[in-house]
Amino acid sequence: MKKFIIFVFSILLFWGCSLDQISQNFGLSELPLDPEVEQIADAIYLYNEGNYPKACKRFYDYAKDGNVLAMQQTGVCFRDGKGFSKDILRALFWFETAGRYGNIDGLRSAGYIYEYGLGVNKNLEKAIYFYEKATSLGSSEASYDLGLIYLGKNDYKKARIYLDEACFKGKEEACMKLKEMKF
Repeated sequence: MKKFIIFVFSILLFWGCSLDQISQNFGLSELPLDPEVEQIADAIYLYNEGNYPKACKRFYDYAKDGNVLAMQQTGVCFRDGKGFSKDILRALFWFETAGRYGNIDGLRSAGYIYEYGLGVNKNLEKAIYFYEKATSLGSSEASYDLGLIYLGKNDYKKARIYLDEACFKGKEEACMKLKEMKF
């Protein structure tokens, strides 16, 4: 439940909602916000306003202080070259660091970088490792990613396992892929 609340607040904050608006609109004023979300709310606001240098500097500072959500977002800043010079290796460092603390987006981002060889040598084994970690934490998207990797390797048994899991978790593309493959 805590991860779900963090996820919802993060999405709404990225859309530009203030913490007060979120609490009022969803009747959550009596629920305590996750301290990590509260800590980075100012950086999220700046990011949404397009002030990437200031936002990314704050994410970076919060990440160095141990805020896992800020670690993942610092990776985004380095990956996209917003606020910092584009640096895939530094992005990868922050994604992997966030992933070690159970951040699904960090794990998936690291997996994606390795899967497609973005700034590093393509390494499907490492991609699979990060996607499997994200899947074990409940990510339907990572299950789908794994299903596609195994389809590409012609390992239809493993592909079906991961596509079934993603479909069961609500990933519509996985359901369509299963129908398409006639599993």
